[in-house]
Amino acid sequence: MTNYFKLTRYYKYVLIHLVLTAIISLFSVPTIAQKLTPKQTNIIRKTIVRYLEKEANLRVLETGKAAFLPIGKDTFFNIHGLRYVFKLQGDSAIRLDQSVYHGSNFHRYLFQHDGKMMSLGGYGMFVTNNNLEAFNVEAREWYIVKTTGNKPNSIKGAGLRFGNFVYILNNCIDGNNIEVPRTDIYFYRLDLSNMTWKKFKEFRTENLDLLPNDYFYLKDYVITKGLNNSVIYNLKTQEYLYCNNDAVGIKQFNGYNTSVHNNQLDILLQDSSKIVIKDPQRDIDELWTENKKYAKHLELNPSIWQQYTTELNACIVTLALLIIGGIWLKNHSKNKRADKNTLHPLVYKMIATSKSEFTQDELDEILSIDHMEGESKKTKRHRLLAIIETQYPGLIERQKDSTDKRRFIYVIHQNRV
Repeated sequence: MTNYFKLTRYYKYVLIHLVLTAIISLFSVPTIAQKLTPKQTNIIRKTIVRYLEKEANLRVLETGKAAFLPIGKDTFFNIHGLRYVFKLQGDSAIRLDQSVYHGSNFHRYLFQHDGKMMSLGGYGMFVTNNNLEAFNVEAREWYIVKTTGNKPNSIKGAGLRFGNFVYILNNCIDGNNIEVPRTDIYFYRLDLSNMTWKKFKEFRTENLDLLPNDYFYLKDYVITKGLNNSVIYNLKTQEYLYCNNDAVGIKQFNGYNTSVHNNQLDILLQDSSKIVIKDPQRDIDELWTENKKYAKHLELNPSIWQQYTTELNACIVTLALLIIGGIWLKNHSKNKRADKNTLHPLVYKMIATSKSEFTQDELDEILSIDHMEGESKKTKRHRLLAIIETQYPGLIERQKDSTDKRRFIYVIHQNRV
């Protein structure tokens, strides 16, 4: 009887343990591995070596979220720079695509949507594309997904996913070995609900100054790395750090020697025996903690004012100057008209006639000296014209009469009043 109770108690413990395990597994979020087993590594390298030869052994395979993609309960693997797709199952890597060679496609952004593996943008074969591609498991092939809106001409930037939106920041307009690469003055948002693009003018001066060389996709961070400076985006807090590569200890990491594991960067080196070792390492969680006081909010829906502050300020200043200038011209015009009524009566009489030329007799009549004789008239005319010239230089110009060189005409320049 005692053994019976012990056995019953044992089965109860087993049953409770199984129930608890089932509950925990049901509600817990599975941890997606970002490491390949030796067998998986061997399978993948043997697959690509047929097409890349020696280069296949130089490729860094474990690049974090840029290569490992969880979809449902499965984990898929897409090596950076190529379109080969593997399903990681147990200790094996099962190839899903069927093409002989897809060509290169570096710096694409890899993510999942609606249960599909998706690839956005990328650079390869001297061309930067702006394609959104999805992998069809049944057809075992990639196909292009149509998008609308303000689609970027090329996409080679940092991809950030927040909810149903994908953002492309630090977009590099690659020269494709023909022109000098430059930074894009816009950043972009793709709404996955309707596949529509929207663009925003980049207002962060540090992003406009940064020409990217590499992009690293970690568990909680995305790093855009330039020659001397980098931007580190925190996906959990939606903040970012702009930092000096030397100061934060990430200068030596690059796309050719760096693997990514969770929130850690590892440099792959060879020791004297040609054995690959990982040294040094940089924990980005620690880096963020060390520098979080410098973090800034990542504004992804800026207002028109934020996007075009400089331009709007210039427009406001220009508009203000135009208004002030218009007011001044209006007042000046009024003053000129007022001056015409308060000027010397002789000047007013000249302008009131609306004539632009006067004979000497007509001028003498306006000057009210037509009744005078000989030298007296000449002296008075000279004195009056001198007074007018002093007050309004260039108003009256004396010229030879073209019909009679012995006579003069007087030309009135009304714009001098």
